[in-house]
Amino acid sequence: MILYEIYWIRYFKSNRTMKDMYSSLLGIPVAGATLPVIAFLLLGIYGRNVFLIIATIILGIGHIGIHLNHKKKLNELQFLEQIIFMSCSFLI
Repeated sequence: MILYEIYWIRYFKSNRTMKDMYSSLLGIPVAGATLPVIAFLLLGIYGRNVFLIIATIILGIGHIGIHLNHKKKLNELQFLEQIIFMSCSFLI
């Protein structure tokens, strides 16, 4: 949970762009989505709660998957913006 708090502090100190929202932290991809899932998974393991572990795995597949897909689309849009900018500057 400390890493999750660090993620949010870093986000609010940034420009708060979508790139910042989907950034990684210490090599953990899409940390805003991954870290809480890891926390609940570890809580389920610590409490030996099979239902929490199963629910967290299901949540993690959907939650992290959606955020990875959003990050992929964001990267594609940024690439297209760069191409358009380079094309326009070439014409000027």
